[in-house]
Amino acid sequence: MKKCIFYLLYGLLYPVSLLPLRVHYVFSNIFYFFVYRIVGYRKSTIYINLARSFPHLKYKEIEVLASKFYRHFADLAAEMIWYVAATPKQLAKRVRLEDAELLKAHYEHDRSVLLLSGHLGNWEYFLSTSVFADLGWAGYPKENMAMVYKELTNAVMEKFFYSVRKKHRFGALVESKQVARFIAKHRREPWLYALVADQSPPPGSRYCVDFLHQKTLMMNGPEQLARMMNCAVAYYKMNKVGRGRYLITVQHICNHPDELAEGEITLKYVKLLESNIYEQPDIWLWSHRRWKRDVEKEIRR
Repeated sequence: MKKCIFYLLYGLLYPVSLLPLRVHYVFSNIFYFFVYRIVGYRKSTIYINLARSFPHLKYKEIEVLASKFYRHFADLAAEMIWYVAATPKQLAKRVRLEDAELLKAHYEHDRSVLLLSGHLGNWEYFLSTSVFADLGWAGYPKENMAMVYKELTNAVMEKFFYSVRKKHRFGALVESKQVARFIAKHRREPWLYALVADQSPPPGSRYCVDFLHQKTLMMNGPEQLARMMNCAVAYYKMNKVGRGRYLITVQHICNHPDELAEGEITLKYVKLLESNIYEQPDIWLWSHRRWKRDVEKEIRR
């Protein structure tokens, strides 16, 4: 039954995804009006997140920022559908990578890199790093790139997103629970591991930081992976430079994790992520219930 639903979903979306992106944006305008003005999708969550993250803003300013987020969110939905059938050449026109010399240098020295990002811009375009590999921009060949992802609880949506990601794939798609085994298997080879790391962590996370004016628990996994591999760590900064157009800059975090105190890699990542958000606040995923858990209670466990 699940397989039938998947093929039905893919069969319906694929022909639509072949439409030019400008046509998708026409539907995006309608979707924006629907989710913001009519439904008010997660409106309370979005307004609370924005108000706590920008305590200096007045209500009217929060309202303007929320409206901008909903517009980006609607565009993001349109881009996700277009992405299903997009070609590498089409993606390369939409996403530009700058300052990739850092990655090239690590590959030339046979070193692996953990590349951390957040839910900014269009994070599915994070996969477009493989496009940069084809163009010779990313430093690492596509065969030495891996995207670490968390499996979705909905089996149909998991199969759908996996198939789309596989189409634009790195050398490997690695589920987060399997990443330690994968790294151990390839420990003698230089790999680029890409990971979106700003989502709510599982219970037991011990890294607590000040993030967007709030006490926030961060995932243990990225720092533990970096220390296990003794690899370089970098941040994948994404800015929106036009409708459907993104600029990516690779920023240094560290070369040797063992030279930093525990928690410092996570803190450096958070500071870069926070700076990225403050630069363009409307393109972060404010609808995510990021602070739904009691941090103090989690820490006391």
